Amino acid sequence: MDKKSLLYCFGIPLLLFIWSCWQYSRISDSDAWVVIEWGTASHNILMPLSRRYVAGVSATLSAIALFASACAVVLSLYSVRKARISTGQLIRAFTLCRKMLPLIMAALMTAMGFAVVSVLLYELLWLLTIKQTTPLNIKLFGVLLLVTGWLIFMVLSSLFLLKRCYAKIQPQDRNVFGIAMTEQDAPALWRWVRELAQRGQAIMPDNIVVGLFQGFYVTTLPVQLEKGERLTGNTLYFPVTLAAFLDKDEIAAVIGHELGHFSGQDTAYTLHFAGLYSGMKSSLDHFYQNLKFCGWFERIALSPPVHIGVWFYRRFDETVSGWSRMRELAADAAGARTSTPQALASSLLRCTTLDIELAVPMQRFLDRKLSTTNLVNTLYSGLYKLGALNAEVALGRKLSHPTDHHPTVRERLKQLNVPPDNVLLMRASRQVNEADYLWLHHLLPDFPALCRALTAQVNDELNANHHAYLEQLQEMAAQASDAVVVSLKKGNVWGYIALAMIVGFPACVLFILNRLWGLTFLQFDIVVGGLAAMSLILALGAWAMYQRVRQPLLTLHPQAIESYQLSAPLALSKIEATHVSKFRGQNCIELYWTEGYQPPECIVGRFVHNFIFDTQKRKVIITIPGGMTQGEARENITLGELHTRIREYIGAAWARQTLNDL
Repeated sequence: MDKKSLLYCFGIPLLLFIWSCWQYSRISDSDAWVVIEWGTASHNILMPLSRRYVAGVSATLSAIALFASACAVVLSLYSVRKARISTGQLIRAFTLCRKMLPLIMAALMTAMGFAVVSVLLYELLWLLTIKQTTPLNIKLFGVLLLVTGWLIFMVLSSLFLLKRCYAKIQPQDRNVFGIAMTEQDAPALWRWVRELAQRGQAIMPDNIVVGLFQGFYVTTLPVQLEKGERLTGNTLYFPVTLAAFLDKDEIAAVIGHELGHFSGQDTAYTLHFAGLYSGMKSSLDHFYQNLKFCGWFERIALSPPVHIGVWFYRRFDETVSGWSRMRELAADAAGARTSTPQALASSLLRCTTLDIELAVPMQRFLDRKLSTTNLVNTLYSGLYKLGALNAEVALGRKLSHPTDHHPTVRERLKQLNVPPDNVLLMRASRQVNEADYLWLHHLLPDFPALCRALTAQVNDELNANHHAYLEQLQEMAAQASDAVVVSLKKGNVWGYIALAMIVGFPACVLFILNRLWGLTFLQFDIVVGGLAAMSLILALGAWAMYQRVRQPLLTLHPQAIESYQLSAPLALSKIEATHVSKFRGQNCIELYWTEGYQPPECIVGRFVHNFIFDTQKRKVIITIPGGMTQGEARENITLGELHTRIREYIGAAWARQTLNDL
């Protein structure tokens, strides 16, 4: 566990425990007797006893939080140790953690939250014991009362948030572009897959989905087809954009590999673990994202359980990744049994090489820059013109997969005992040929029509998304159409002048008195000189501020930021990020420009500029000394409002640039 997680999980509860013990020590056993002796109102006798009880509660809750953190760490270490023994132990350990970890996180959150509430409640009771009531005590009591009420509400709402987050542990549907092929639609495909499943002693999939994207894979998650039905059970995804360029034996080896995940011990892993593990990751991500928008009071209670959950996931993920690699190697053995080791080795090399070669045309298709009614046929024509492939580049790569972690192709070939010799490389690098392409016509009836239907389905979705995207860009571009003039307030100048006069007046008085009556004292010259120098510095500051306020600080145009301090406009379309921060004690806005952009230069003196350029970090810092106004009416505008306005104009400029490029 890193230092930050240790601080959150153990440091905060320990600090609360120490604070509670200190509060408990502030109560003496003689408090009640002193109250009786001095004749104070009898109801105050309960105050020391109530404070003692509240301090004990906060100490107990802090100790419970420490114990809960320790239990979570022990549970995680024990589970990870057991999970390394076998996939069966992995599933059992994860099942235990899935039941216990949310309870521990809820206990930790509750104990932490109400420990803070108890600490504040103690101070409220202490304020009530003070005999002399002052306005400050009343205000402090009201503030603590509001904070205590807010914390109680926060703890309860956080518990509901935790419950909602862990409700996401249930497996989520996988959205897929494709067409479900029933046994009546493609009897030859189903017969062949059934034969491969029997040959590899694997479970036959319940569904087969034919699509255009990603590689071959199997999933046990429910599959929601775009503009189609929802499929449950085991699903085999069959990408025709890869299958069209593999031979029969290579496709058999790949399907045998994927069906291998439905055989032996891997079946329990695939059917019962993978979806739940993915759901738990989604829950923790959702909980962590909500933490970013919480205040620091909420983070006191939320941070320890979140860090416990994230640390658990990271520890478990190392083991899961290791088993995933082993599962892939075991599935490779199943694929080799289904076909041949050489065919599987060739398919690994060829699929990885095709991933590389098809990346550009597939992206052009998704960007609507490749117009086609049959994507498979278009890809075939492009690969045929390319000639022989270069499968050797695939040896050090990993075959992309939507759900699993794959070892490198070289590692997988070594496990298969198939050397990457010239024979294998030549087979994997062969030019696409019509024989492989026509094989799919046997498996899938009316294959060209199927490819056209798949392409049309994706084109319809891309067009719909494109139209929605255009509307969004047009809305963004319309947000910034007028120029906004931002100026510094003239009151900033008068503030400097007033300070210069306040400091300079005593210096003048002392100097005149010294000249008239010879009034002097020890270090007289140093005092007068120091006051005069300070007054001069403030006067120079007033002059510099006058130079800044006599002209607008900046003018925010739809395309750029203009200023008399800049040699040229600062193009908004070149700004990729913004940030509000402090610089040299002043509020500022940081604008980060894109790589390769040549920003303008600051052309005014060092003491009168508001733009500071940092070329190494590719950012310009706009410093804001004092208040600001906007427009001819000189309406007040805050730093946050200016930052929001700049972000809107940057988004509008980017939208206009994107619309021009489309």
